[in-house]
Amino acid sequence: MGQLETYLILFGIIVIIGQIFSKSPIPISLILVITGMLLSLWPSFPIVNLNPTLVLNVFLPLLVYQISAYASWKDLKKNMRPIGLLSVGHVLFITVLIAWVIHFYIPQLGWPLAFVLGAVLSPPDSVAIVTIAEKIRMPTRVVSILEGEGLLNDATALILFRFALVAMVTHEFSAMQAVSNFFMIIIGETLYGLILGYVIAELRLRIRNSMLNILASILTPFLAYLPAEHLGGSGVLATVVTGFMIGHVYGMRFTPEFRLVSRAVWPAISFGIQGILFLLVGLDFHAILSGISSISLNSLILYSAAVILTVILGRFIWVYIFLIFLPRFLFPSILKKDPYPPWQFPFIISWSGMRGGISLAAALAVPFLPGTVEGANPRDLLIFLVFCAITATFVIQGLTLPWLLKKLGINKYGQSEKYTEHLSEISAKMAMTKAVLRWLAEYKDQIKDNQKLLDETKLHIRQYRMIKLQLKEKLQSHHENLIHDEKTEKAEILEETFILSQLIEVERAELLQLWKKEKINLAVRDKLLTRLDHRSNHLVE
Repeated sequence: MGQLETYLILFGIIVIIGQIFSKSPIPISLILVITGMLLSLWPSFPIVNLNPTLVLNVFLPLLVYQISAYASWKDLKKNMRPIGLLSVGHVLFITVLIAWVIHFYIPQLGWPLAFVLGAVLSPPDSVAIVTIAEKIRMPTRVVSILEGEGLLNDATALILFRFALVAMVTHEFSAMQAVSNFFMIIIGETLYGLILGYVIAELRLRIRNSMLNILASILTPFLAYLPAEHLGGSGVLATVVTGFMIGHVYGMRFTPEFRLVSRAVWPAISFGIQGILFLLVGLDFHAILSGISSISLNSLILYSAAVILTVILGRFIWVYIFLIFLPRFLFPSILKKDPYPPWQFPFIISWSGMRGGISLAAALAVPFLPGTVEGANPRDLLIFLVFCAITATFVIQGLTLPWLLKKLGINKYGQSEKYTEHLSEISAKMAMTKAVLRWLAEYKDQIKDNQKLLDETKLHIRQYRMIKLQLKEKLQSHHENLIHDEKTEKAEILEETFILSQLIEVERAELLQLWKKEKINLAVRDKLLTRLDHRSNHLVE
């Protein structure tokens, strides 16, 4: 069986698992990793190795761009201090901490390879965090911090990884040069991302065909990532900045049709890549075990336990001391502007440190090394330790996160935010309706001599006055009912849209009957069906 057929089978597995576990509180990413591990032990299942080049040069740019282009810049800007401390400070701290621990237990690896392992395992995986956050209701600020960290920490980790890899191969390292190169890469990639985002966005605004614009959007992350990566950077930061530039500055200037198609295409691409990535992590399980078969079980347990505990506990140390306590203790102005958060918030941030496929891909990019550790190649041991950290954090943290959120009472913050969000949505609709009524009133005075347009305008005025009255009633009832859960909201949506949705279904059924009776051709059917689909989509939104 060829690789193409194998990947098609994997996509089929993702679809089946996604459907079966769509309502499960267990993250699909964790289920896919376990599925991959079980498949790797099946003798007749084709061998599929996780290709580091494919992950780092294809999967990573697409995932990073999708998250950054659709992220809220305002939320990230509000939380830039904690995001910076996590995406840069935490990565540096964990890199050094893991290097020290692993050098203590396995001195044969040497300091350069110990730092390679530290850099590989330093960043929590943004893919894992986002997929889990989508399944459970986390506080908005926690999600913004975790998403922002996930966007930027890969850039820091990959830069450190390259420095450590060069030091390991050349046996030369200059701290001053590394620091200067680090800041040069950050500045260079930021400027490149800003310029590229502006140029590509201006060009894409001239593309009126939505399909062509979708293709251009898929090409965009590679134009940002690959040149920066080939010039010695990470490519991640350039991709993030380009995504922010296009999504935040230019997003509302694209055509409505492109935005509709884009909201369907990009989540599908992201979900497919995430699924393949998590499956491939599990599928490498058998190959990883065979590489370290000469090392005793006691040694493997000791080494993996040391790495896993360092990864988990190190994040708690950094979050509580350097993210929460020290900034507010040293700088009273920070404490005044941003008081200590509820104790559950730092705990959830600390516990949301799952490692993922990006770490394993970076480990697989390490070349084969001279020497052995208890009869195994140091590279194989490094990959095994990375795999153990990924699996353990997924199982221990990913599996218990939904349960912990309930036990810690995080759901009450989610309910409060849901209420505020729904209230602001109704208020925004009210403001939009009032703006339409003001415009219609002015327009009615301009066309008073045109009876046809005047009648149509009066009809719209009556419709929007009715909408305004409905929204006013909603606002009043919303203030009276402080708890507004998802079931209530779904019931309201069904009540509001029932007649309109039924009318659309009647039109769609009649259209299909006309098509079956050959009274219309395919072009007419598809044109009218597309209009009905757009109306249905607006009802759902």
